Amino acid sequence: MVGLFELDEKDKAILEILEKNPEISQNEIAKLVNLSQPSVGARIKKMIEMGIVNHTYGINIKNHGLYILKVDVKCRQPRELLKLFDGCPFFLNGFIVAGNRNLTMMFICEELTTLEAIVDQHIRPSPDVYDIDVGIVVRAEKDTVVPIKINVEASNEAPCDSDCGDCDYWSNELCLGCPVTGHYRGKIWRSNP
Repeated sequence: MVGLFELDEKDKAILEILEKNPEISQNEIAKLVNLSQPSVGARIKKMIEMGIVNHTYGINIKNHGLYILKVDVKCRQPRELLKLFDGCPFFLNGFIVAGNRNLTMMFICEELTTLEAIVDQHIRPSPDVYDIDVGIVVRAEKDTVVPIKINVEASNEAPCDSDCGDCDYWSNELCLGCPVTGHYRGKIWRSNP
């Protein structure tokens, strides 16, 4: 497999142009890098196939108005903990990392108390979790688009195997609940029956 550092100077120039302006046309790129439009198209296609270039639609976390929670965890089975959030609409991404804390997870929601409930009800109680550090992202310095699934498939079971109806956070209106189960008081996510 060809890596990022095996790209030639024209590929790198195209990549830099796309990073600055993802909506730029291939004709405009061709003029800037002194290539034909078909050549630019072929190079972009190659980078897409390599997984270097990806056009993603989602929410720009620099200008979104939502809360983002970063959770750093020291745990025994990071992949197992990640599986718990596989279908969670509030889960953005997880990263297995080297260091004292071996897992970083990112969540997004319109209320901080819902994010607190995710940590207190699903992460802290895990017997595989030894240590946890939680932080709210205050500001993103650069535009960063993250895909977010607004329409979720409705189900009788929550992706995390919890019962929102029995949850103290839900019953005390400290959590917006889960859009998947229909126990949701928020305004962003929607369930598809």
